[in-house]
Amino acid sequence: MNIFENIKIAQEYDAYYTTEFGQKVDLIEKKLVTTMTKDIPKTKMLELGCGTGHWTEYFLQKGFEITAIDKSAAMLALAKEKNLKARFTLGDSQNLDFGNDSFSVISSITMLSFVENQDAVIDEMYRVLKPEGWLVIGCLNANSILAKNKEQSETFKDAKFLTPKELKQKLAKFGDVKLDFAVYLDDKFTLLDSKSNASIAPVFMLATVQKNKKI
Repeated sequence: MNIFENIKIAQEYDAYYTTEFGQKVDLIEKKLVTTMTKDIPKTKMLELGCGTGHWTEYFLQKGFEITAIDKSAAMLALAKEKNLKARFTLGDSQNLDFGNDSFSVISSITMLSFVENQDAVIDEMYRVLKPEGWLVIGCLNANSILAKNKEQSETFKDAKFLTPKELKQKLAKFGDVKLDFAVYLDDKFTLLDSKSNASIAPVFMLATVQKNKKI
């Protein structure tokens, strides 16, 4: 079962971004996403795992025209209440209802850890993304303190976190993967100001890759 089908979980997810901690993490993540996507053309984007529309709103503000997909009706209901100028659709990222080479940009922020079959989702992304199109993937790091404590969280206990190496391997068929990191937490889940402590693994990973041309 998709944990986010639960309306209580969906509401808690959305409310997280209104907390002091959530707002700080959000600013850090968005700074990284802004930096790594600044040269990507602002065109039609397919957003997979859009949830309550938090990142949809961000990408709309950056100038993308968005079709947003999520498997959870509860999450989508909250997204639609925000009256964003995006097309929200209930759908499964493992079996997308779009033709080959349909979108110039595909984004997915922290969805991949919660799908049943990560490889099936990545295959669908590859199929639907146009040659020379851009993929933007945010993931949770399997080496982080969040992953190491995931059994204590109803939200994360069944999540499938990836290491940076695993993420790059899964996306390698697209092209040259660029990977960077943000959100450093110590063992007390205190948010650190910088990457100064090399022994602490970051929570958030962002990969961008431009799909190879057709030969």
